[in-house]
Amino acid sequence: MDLGLDGARVLVTGGTRGIGRAICEAFLAEGAAVAFCARREDEVGETQQTLTKTGGRAVGRVLDVADHAALAQWVGEMAEELGGIDVFIPNVSAGASAQGVEAWRANFEVDVLHSVLGCEAALSHLAASEQGAIVLVNTIAAVESLFAPHSYGALKAALISWGKQMAVALGPHGVRVNMVSPGPVHFPGGDWDRVRGQDPALYRSVEQRIPMGRFIRPEEVARAVVYLASPAAAMVTGTNLVIDGGMTRRVQF
Repeated sequence: MDLGLDGARVLVTGGTRGIGRAICEAFLAEGAAVAFCARREDEVGETQQTLTKTGGRAVGRVLDVADHAALAQWVGEMAEELGGIDVFIPNVSAGASAQGVEAWRANFEVDVLHSVLGCEAALSHLAASEQGAIVLVNTIAAVESLFAPHSYGALKAALISWGKQMAVALGPHGVRVNMVSPGPVHFPGGDWDRVRGQDPALYRSVEQRIPMGRFIRPEEVARAVVYLASPAAAMVTGTNLVIDGGMTRRVQF
């Protein structure tokens, strides 16, 4: 299937590791140009060098998305460099490991506000595109109670609600908004990789809860993101796609 992404201009936050990097790789494989950001200069440099070896156009910048003024500036600069924006993927998360007031602040500033303000900064460019699309990277912790109460799932749930509202509001402007909610994703150096080393019993117990028998791979999430962002999904908007190997038990109507 031709997804119709050849020449598309794509922005991805947090594009150096895990799901974000896999998203960049998947868009490049479809012929898109990709601009990405991350906090660590060494990781940005290595990722850009590796991605450009494939022959695609990848532009990396060092950015802390919690600096909202810098985030908006980055979006504007990348729109100018790429000649516009067709797809915006807010992927960065503060994660689920911390607890307490600071975790609530971090998840709000990073997971929620970076997504909201990044989308707002990109909106005029997306509306000018013939295939404007946003895909919010979420989590199954937003749709089902998992482990202890925490800010991560609660604020990601808020982001799903906001994404649906945005889909309705932006539809008349030709911009689609969808969400993906992955289950546990394993990749070298990621959170679940650390859990496997530090608490193998917990790792195995989570793995056993997944009917498909294993953790999700970053590229499996990335393929779903790329499809939802593509013209092949031209009439799909306001959808939250759960990618969890059957781990969640809720019935989706």
